[in-house]
Amino acid sequence: MKFECVTSMNRSYYDQIGYKMLASWMDRWPININLKIYHEDNLNVGSSTNVELKPLFMHEPGCKAFVDRHKNRPDQQNSLELHKGAVRFAYKTFSILHAAVTSDADYLIWIDADTFTHTNVTHKFLSSLVDPNKYLTYLGRENNYSECGFVIYNLNHPANIPFMNVWRHLYENDEVFELEQWHDSFVFDKIRKTYEKNGVIENINLSPWGKDYEHVFINSVLGEYMDHMKGPRKNEGRSRDSDLFIGKQNEYWN
Repeated sequence: MKFECVTSMNRSYYDQIGYKMLASWMDRWPININLKIYHEDNLNVGSSTNVELKPLFMHEPGCKAFVDRHKNRPDQQNSLELHKGAVRFAYKTFSILHAAVTSDADYLIWIDADTFTHTNVTHKFLSSLVDPNKYLTYLGRENNYSECGFVIYNLNHPANIPFMNVWRHLYENDEVFELEQWHDSFVFDKIRKTYEKNGVIENINLSPWGKDYEHVFINSVLGEYMDHMKGPRKNEGRSRDSDLFIGKQNEYWN
């Protein structure tokens, strides 16, 4: 089976943390897995046989149109307000929307650009995370939205195109603003739960024990290979000891 990774970042984010994500990905992921980096400001990070830079606005003019329509809204001016971050997270959403319908891989892996790969990732490990009869592999949390720093999409699943079309429709028709929250994780969950309820898809939850705002990424099996430095952790250089409540055997955590 063929895997492909996708992420997004601008120049500022690359200088802050993306460079660390990219270097660790190139060092510790299989050479025959490609990484597509969607960007909106002529990002130039050198060349590699398995890293492809994708100008987001060129491939997804709908993203630029959405941003231009809403970037000056008063409710989009607080960069620290996660729940109303429609514009802030549109870049990520449209990157997924494009990659998920153009990739020739069997499985598309979204990985946030503030993720550090500390241990070699293998095809065997990735294969253990998927099932050809399941559509998504994700990190769920009871009483809260999913942790979407890492999601695998089964591109061969018959629900893939319809799922992406519904997601796109919410942005291109500005219906995302009719939801209770406007960030990518909440919108992702809204569609996922509807499809699950209607029996269209079955999925793999890597953190079925997850609750509230727990850092489920590093406490799941993913933590044996990666550290998601979400929020202020990216300035601290790694996740905190207090974030980890499921023990890891990896040297990185000891």
